[in-house]
Amino acid sequence: MKLITRKAYFLILTVLFLSLAAAPLMAQVYKIVDKEGNVTYTDQPPGDGSKPIKLAPISVIETPVYETKAKPAAEGEDGKPLSLRTLRRMYRDFAIVAPQSEESVWHPDAPVTVAWNTGAPLQEGMKVSVSVDGKLQASTTDRIIPVDNLERGEHSVTATLTNERNQTVASAEPIIFFVRRPGLNNNSPRPAPHGGG
Repeated sequence: MKLITRKAYFLILTVLFLSLAAAPLMAQVYKIVDKEGNVTYTDQPPGDGSKPIKLAPISVIETPVYETKAKPAAEGEDGKPLSLRTLRRMYRDFAIVAPQSEESVWHPDAPVTVAWNTGAPLQEGMKVSVSVDGKLQASTTDRIIPVDNLERGEHSVTATLTNERNQTVASAEPIIFFVRRPGLNNNSPRPAPHGGG
């Protein structure tokens, strides 16, 4: 007796599954009109012995397949690499968006969130280097960078966007922010941000 191979077994299961799935599609459809003229369609044969109606074939429209080429690193429509000048124009809105300038952060035990943004998507090979107090925290494409273990007081954030050749495309305006810790007397008011009234 010949054993059924694994491929043949799966083929048989697939055919059975498709047959069962197609059965409802081949069901008969009946049209019922009541005394008030209301029309109902059903797959259950009515008791009056009506015959199933003939339906027009279902239209099948195949979805077109579009091939999308991955855009190589910093290339324009003509296939030539984008110049540094063009990239600098594209990313001139590059900025640090969190924390905000002069912001006081009152959660010293949790990481401080540093975030950057730009309107244009990054080209392949581009990276953002984020530093806090001159110490590199990350060189990444992630837009949000958590920074741990910041002491109470003033801190500065800088961010630089570089291309695949590690050339500087944009530098964000540096941000100064403050880590505040409540004093022993938690009822004391929080101090105003630096430069605030």
